[in-house]
Amino acid sequence: MNWILEDRRSRRSTDRYIALRYQLEHTRGQGGLEALVLADEEGLVVASSGDATVCEELGAVAPLLGSTFLGRSMPPLLRGAEVAVRPVAVYGQNLFLASVGGGVARDAHMSTTKSGVERILVCN
Repeated sequence: MNWILEDRRSRRSTDRYIALRYQLEHTRGQGGLEALVLADEEGLVVASSGDATVCEELGAVAPLLGSTFLGRSMPPLLRGAEVAVRPVAVYGQNLFLASVGGGVARDAHMSTTKSGVERILVCN
């Protein structure tokens, strides 16, 4: 029996930053997210999808929200928004995947995206 493997990814890149952006854009579209960001420990955006201003604010607060359970006040563009943050550790580097919006399916999309981000950063 011959197996034909079909690659479901329509866009690819060997450049890790472009590949990360493609991953985040795909998830944002699939999940109906307003914004999706990968940020470093300093709150700097590594990759993003969505309105640039919202992404910058989301990246800035992601390390704070991802490392504490205490309530934090949100910057103006994120007040009242559904914000979720997931830590991502790759080669000892702590990163944070953060999203705005997405409703009930957000957790599944965040989990899939976290796996994709780890794959991209480890393989490229």
